[in-house]
Amino acid sequence: MESVFIKKKKQEESKKRTWINLPSSLAHTGRERFIVTLFIEDGSGQVIELEKEFYSSNPHIKNASWITRLDNPIKKEYEYFKEERTIILERLFWIEKKPETTFIDLSGLGYYTLKVNGRRVHDTYLTSDVTNYDCVVYYDTFEISDKLIQGENIIQVELGNGWYNPAPLHILGKYNVRKHLAIGKPCLLAQLTMNYGGNETEIINTDSKWQTQFGQLLANDVYIGETYIDEKEQREAQTVIIHGPSGQLIPSKIPKVKRKKAFRPKLVRQQRNEQIYDVTELISGQIAMDISSSFFGTIKMSFAEKIDVTQDLDFTTSISGIYGIDGGQQRINHDDPIIQVDRIHKTKNKALHFENEYTYHSFRYLKIEIEDCEVFPDSLISNLVAYKVHTDLEEIATFTSSSQELNALWQAGINTKLNNIHSYFEDCSRERFGYGGDIVALLDSQLVSFEVQHLLEKVFTDFANNQTPHGGITQTAPYVGIMTHGPSNGAGSIGWQLVFPKIAQALLSRFQSVSFVKSYQNKLEKHIDYLLSFDYDYIKYCCLGDWGSSDTIIKNGKVHTPDQLFCTATMYAIILQAYLHLFKTLDQGNVRIERMLQKIASVKNKIVEEFYHEAGFFASGTQSSYIFALYGELVDENKDLVEHNLLALLEERQWVLTMGIFGMSWAYEILPTLGQNVNIFKWLTLDSKESYQGMLESGNNVLSEYFPAMPTTAVQEESSINHAMFSSFSKWFIQDLVGLKLSEDHSFLMIQPFFAEGLENVKGQIESDYGTISLKWERHSAEAYIVKVNIPVGLDYVIKENEEQTIVGKEGKFIEGVYELAISYQIVARED
Repeated sequence: MESVFIKKKKQEESKKRTWINLPSSLAHTGRERFIVTLFIEDGSGQVIELEKEFYSSNPHIKNASWITRLDNPIKKEYEYFKEERTIILERLFWIEKKPETTFIDLSGLGYYTLKVNGRRVHDTYLTSDVTNYDCVVYYDTFEISDKLIQGENIIQVELGNGWYNPAPLHILGKYNVRKHLAIGKPCLLAQLTMNYGGNETEIINTDSKWQTQFGQLLANDVYIGETYIDEKEQREAQTVIIHGPSGQLIPSKIPKVKRKKAFRPKLVRQQRNEQIYDVTELISGQIAMDISSSFFGTIKMSFAEKIDVTQDLDFTTSISGIYGIDGGQQRINHDDPIIQVDRIHKTKNKALHFENEYTYHSFRYLKIEIEDCEVFPDSLISNLVAYKVHTDLEEIATFTSSSQELNALWQAGINTKLNNIHSYFEDCSRERFGYGGDIVALLDSQLVSFEVQHLLEKVFTDFANNQTPHGGITQTAPYVGIMTHGPSNGAGSIGWQLVFPKIAQALLSRFQSVSFVKSYQNKLEKHIDYLLSFDYDYIKYCCLGDWGSSDTIIKNGKVHTPDQLFCTATMYAIILQAYLHLFKTLDQGNVRIERMLQKIASVKNKIVEEFYHEAGFFASGTQSSYIFALYGELVDENKDLVEHNLLALLEERQWVLTMGIFGMSWAYEILPTLGQNVNIFKWLTLDSKESYQGMLESGNNVLSEYFPAMPTTAVQEESSINHAMFSSFSKWFIQDLVGLKLSEDHSFLMIQPFFAEGLENVKGQIESDYGTISLKWERHSAEAYIVKVNIPVGLDYVIKENEEQTIVGKEGKFIEGVYELAISYQIVARED
C-alpha cells in the first residue's frame, strides 16, 4: 500500500472541478493498493480533508493465455446451427489460509458467467463489452476473497457466443455480420491474484492446465435465443491455448448490463398445448421460470412485440432478417425468418429452473408451447418472470407533471433508450446495430437523461477503431458491413459520420475530457482531411438525408427522404462546421481551421445558389429542409424570412412535425428560440395517429421507429416498434418545460420555466457537478405561478422572466446545503 498526500487550495466557486496529477511514483509494475488524501484549503484558511482508496489495474494480465475447449476447430457455416454445448472452463486450487485480497481479472468472449465455488460472482448479464476485438478487448476485475474457503476451491467460467461468435445470419436479409466483425471461437483469458500480505502473492493464469466441461445450453445466439437441456454431459474434453483476439487488453470502465426491472406476465390465452402471456410493457429482456418435476418433454417459448387479431403472436416487427443458409438436419432453410425462440428439453424427474443467460429478446408477448403434447399440463410453470435488461446507466433527470400523457411520453422515451443500450447505443432491438446517425440524433437527450461519460468514451473509441484507411467513419460501430450512401469503401453516409466530431465535442465541453480527446486528435484530423478531399458535386449525394421523416416517399422500391439532395448537401456543411467548432477549442492553431473555413464558405455558397428560392425557402420547402437550413446556418440576411416561412408551414400543418431523426432533434433546439414552446407542447400532447400519442396508443410504453401515420406503408409494416430514434424530446422536457438549463460545462444555470396552458404543475430534477437541482412550478391563479427551486451551493444561476434577467442568488437562504429561493416567487404568465 502506498499513501499519497496532496494539498490544493480551493478554487473559485464557479469552478466545479479540477484535475490533479498524481506523482509519477505511482507507476508500479504490479497491482497495488493506494490511498490518496486530498487537503483542500478555502479562502478563510479552513482545511477540508478527502480520502480515497483504490487499486491500480493489472499490468500482468497479458501473462495469461487465451484458452478454449478443443472442439472441431474448422467448421463450415451451416454447422453453426448444430447443437454444441457451451464451454465451461474451470480451475481447482487449494489455499491453506484465506488471502488478504483476491482479484480475478478476466475477459470471456463473447459473453461469460463467472462462478466461484458454485456461486455466481456478478449480478450482470450479457457480460463482456461489445467492441471491435481486433483493436481492443476489455477485461473485468472482481475481488472474490469473501467467496473463498480454506481448502479446495474452484473457479468456473461459462462462455456464451455473444458477438464474438455470432450465427451466419443475414440481418435485414443481406448482412452476414460474421463477415465483418472480429470473430472467433468462445475463449477465456484470466488471471487470479491472491495476496497474503507483504510480498507473498500467488498467481494463477489461464493455460492448458485448466479443465473443461460441457454446459447445459445446446445453442445460444444474440438474435435467435437459447436451447437448454437438464441433462449434463460428462465426457472428457481437452483445454487448448489459442491465439485469441488481437486487440489491446484494457480495463472496462462502462456500467455493465443488468436486470433492472421484473414483470409478472399475465396469462391472456390458453388453448390445447399453448399459453400466451402479456408482459404489459414492451421490453428488451430475458425470462426465468420454474418447471414442475413431473413434466418430461420439450417446451418452446416464442417472443413477439405484438399480437394479431386472432390473439396469436405477430413476429413482423421483431424479425431481424433471414437465416441465409440451409441448416441441414436442423431443418433450417435459407429464407426462414429469424424468430426469437428458446427451447427447454426436460428429461429428468426433478424440478427445473430456467433463465436466459446469453441472449435477450424484444417482446411484450410470450408464447409457451409444449411440443408433442395435445394438452398444456396443469401446474407446469410457476414463478414466470420477465426482466428488463440493459446497461445500468444512472438516470440523472426526472420529470413528473399533472398531465398523464406527458408523464407517459417522458417514461416511454427513457424506456426505449434503455431498451437499446447494451454496452453501446443501438438503433433498435431488432437490428441491434450502433448506427452513428441515431447516436447523433439522440446525443443531447442522452446527456440530459443519463450519466454517459464512460459509455461515450467507449463508443467514440469504437468508431475510432473502425476508421477506414482513408479516414472515413463507418455507418455503425462495430462495423457490420453497412455503408448505404457512403462516399467511399467502408465509410458511412455523411450524417452518420457526424457522430465522430459530435461525441468528441460533447466529451470536451460537458466532461472536460481534454486528454482523452487529444489522444485521438490524429484520428480526428485524418477524418477532416478525408472530408475536405471531396468535391461538393460528389459528396452532396452521399447521405440519407433526414431519415425517418413522415414526408418520406418510395419510388421504384427505394426510400426517398424529403429534399434528400438538399439535406445531404447541407449535412456536409454541418459536419465541417462541427469540426470547426471542435478544433477552435481543441487546437486553435491547427492549419486545418483555415481550410475548413474556406470549404464551408464555398459549400454554403453552392448550396444557396443551387437550392435557395427568393421567396424564402430551400429546395421544395419541406419541414426538414427548413430545419436543416437553419441548423446549418445557410441564411443570414434572409434568416427572418426563412423562419417566418417555417412557422407558417408548421401552422398550416397544425403543428404536426414531420421531420426525420435529425430534423426533429434540431427542431427541439431551434423552435424554442423562435418563441414556439407553446406549439412544441401542442405537438407533444397532440392526440392523433400522426403524433407521439399515436405511438403510445398501443400501451407498449415505448416509442416506434416511425410515426403511425407514416405514408410509406411497406416500410411502416416492417418497422421496429421498440426504437429510440425519435426520443430526442427529453432535452426539451427538462430545459424548456421544467426550465432548468445548464451550460455545457455545468458552470452556470439558467432558470426559465415554460408555463404550459392546461398544466397545473410540473416538477423536474437534474444532477449537476455541484449536486441535485430541482424545480417545481404550479399554477397559483389564472395569471400567476409559484416556482420553487433548490440549487446547490456554488452554482451561478439566473432566473429569466421574459427577456429580462434577474440575479436572485442573494435572496436565497442556506438550508441543509442547498439554496432555496426565499419562500417562493411569482412569474406572471407569458404567452409562449
